[in-house]
Amino acid sequence: MPRRKVLEILTEGVREHRAAQAWLQVQPDSRMPASLELLQRRRYSTVYRLNDVRQDGTSVIAKRCRTATARIERMIYQELLPLTGMPALECYGTVEEADGDFCWVFLEDATGAAYSPQLPDNRALAGRWLAETQLATGSPNLRSSLPNRALNHYLQSLHGCRAIVLHHMDASQMPAADAEVLRRVATYIDAIESLWNEIDEICEVMPPSLVHGDFVKKNMNIRDTAGGLALLVFDWEYAGWGVPATDLAQFTDKVASPDLSIYCSILQREHSHLNLRDIQAVAACGNLLRMIDQISWAMAGHEFVSPPQLAKAIGLLGFYEASMIGALSDFRMELT
Repeated sequence: MPRRKVLEILTEGVREHRAAQAWLQVQPDSRMPASLELLQRRRYSTVYRLNDVRQDGTSVIAKRCRTATARIERMIYQELLPLTGMPALECYGTVEEADGDFCWVFLEDATGAAYSPQLPDNRALAGRWLAETQLATGSPNLRSSLPNRALNHYLQSLHGCRAIVLHHMDASQMPAADAEVLRRVATYIDAIESLWNEIDEICEVMPPSLVHGDFVKKNMNIRDTAGGLALLVFDWEYAGWGVPATDLAQFTDKVASPDLSIYCSILQREHSHLNLRDIQAVAACGNLLRMIDQISWAMAGHEFVSPPQLAKAIGLLGFYEASMIGALSDFRMELT
């Protein structure tokens, strides 16, 4: 069974570690972790595995993130996913830190087989899971409870990315190669915005729904259950309510590439106006929106940074460049 890449293993000072202390607030009768594994460290979130803490000897995932994000994740795990009737990870609870800015979320460890978009049966699971989840959680009342993921969210993000890129192009002394990467990214941003009327028209067909926002293979595993294979989806840090195009993206940037035929056939139970051609066009939009997200995540907080930090962000943009070109090419083909 695959496990997330471990960045660091902690065996000393485990009892005093804030992840262990927060867990004991959720489960006071739990055993102390045998060790802690650092699985992820982002700007605003850190993920640990607490080994051998439950009575059955299993591990628990501890995620420290912003309190607003933790509240959304808890709602999704405890209130929304149970509505689907499909297997889902258990959320054991949350603990808010004293300053109120950050919170710990404790989750079942998502053991299971790795997801592969190259396997048709895996893509079928993803298409079915996505459609059933959107149908089960389709109440418009959720709009006020979740972050905005309508198209205007992506357009605002695109404008923010352009501003940061142009700021560094105008103000920074940098290697010529880095400056050229920024120049090309600026042209991709302009190209995406020039297509916005077409993106808006295509996505109008989709009913607004719960959006995962980072529906990629690293955020899902496949578990063999009594009822058959089940997809377990986690890491809802970028979740929201709006157009689900990014979740439908196909074969770019490690996305899940859900089976669109299965997705469409299930969604038609309540949205009979949809057809596969509509969904394929929305997925092509999703590839572009995914690129906006990647540019935004790479450049977030980089308005005023040191040259090494900026160089790292530019390196990421260079890495994504082939995907940007492919997404633009695929979308233009959709329009012909």
